[in-house]
Amino acid sequence: MTSIDLFEPLRRRRSRLERLTEQIKALEKSSQALQRAIADYEAFQPEIEKDKIADFEIAATSLSGKIADQEVKKANLDRRLQGVNAAKVSPLAVWRYFTAEQKQVRYEASRIALELSSTKQQLSKDQESLSKLRSDINGARMRISDHENFDVSDSKKRLSSFSPEIERLKVDHTAANAELARIETKIRPHTQELDRLKSDLATANADITLADRFEQELSSAPNSYERAMIHQECEEKFGTGSPKQVINDRRGRKRSLENNIPKLERRIANELKKLERTIGHLLIDGNNVCYEGQAFIGLRAISALLQKLDGRYKTTVVFDASIRAMLKTDTQGVERNLGASVNTHIAPTKTAADEYLMKLAGKDGTTFILSNDRFAEYHDYDVVKSGRVFRFLIAEGKLMANDIDITVKF
Repeated sequence: MTSIDLFEPLRRRRSRLERLTEQIKALEKSSQALQRAIADYEAFQPEIEKDKIADFEIAATSLSGKIADQEVKKANLDRRLQGVNAAKVSPLAVWRYFTAEQKQVRYEASRIALELSSTKQQLSKDQESLSKLRSDINGARMRISDHENFDVSDSKKRLSSFSPEIERLKVDHTAANAELARIETKIRPHTQELDRLKSDLATANADITLADRFEQELSSAPNSYERAMIHQECEEKFGTGSPKQVINDRRGRKRSLENNIPKLERRIANELKKLERTIGHLLIDGNNVCYEGQAFIGLRAISALLQKLDGRYKTTVVFDASIRAMLKTDTQGVERNLGASVNTHIAPTKTAADEYLMKLAGKDGTTFILSNDRFAEYHDYDVVKSGRVFRFLIAEGKLMANDIDITVKF
């Protein structure tokens, strides 16, 4: 049995707990988002938004005209600059470059270039402003459209459905968390012991490897001094200078650990199986629990068991008809002895309770029978096929039922 198989029930429960946590978070997030959407809807004033659109559109129209004028101005400046630049001569033509006429041309070119740069900068700013205005207009129109299409009545209905669903998931989460904690607490001593055994096994293997190296070094040591040093190192490590003694000791320990680890893993697997089991209804084979060995002990063991169970799950006791004669009472007397809170049934005269137990158990996977009968003749019933029969032992005044983790004195 691998540890992966061994702890799968715990991992499955942890995964379910994580899923419940994520579901709760997702629903709470959706609920908060819907609350904000409803609050935004109720605070929204369409008329104010429409007034904003009107103001934005007036500003956009004005800005569009300004941009058109600037584009015309920019085009004119471009043409003028090209003409002035065409009149400029190369600095290499010294005889003309320093004339008053050329100085005026260069001055004019510089002035036009500066004005063109300023015009372009203003044009770019105005185009950005116009783009933002158009974006603001579209945004306002979308907000109005969203408001008109928002079904506030349906949203409130959806919001009201979140709370019970979140509460249901939180109840499931609390129950799942408590169940996981219960199982982990119950199983922890066994898992800690398993970890210890595996650690001891790893240590034994490491000791064997080291002692084996010492033994090999002794075999190849060139002189008595080297052998003495190896024996001394072995003694410092293991408390004995004999590697063979260490190897024999650790191999014995290893065999014991390799024998005990699978046993403990089986114990853990059985405990997990028992702890994971969901019992909704326990059917007790009444006559079966009235004997300690061959001695008839009456209802003492059943009464103590029922008191110990204390409503843990629904409980029904089914007797053979012979119980009345053995207890020297009638049906009402049996019921009075067990208490009004216990479902008690006595099979008809000359019939055994066994088949009634089979039929009461049915195919419900959470219904189990407490009985030491093998029910071989009822092999075709689901409760027998699925192994939903718990065994118990009555000895020395105690009833012990390991499958339901019960030990009770009577």
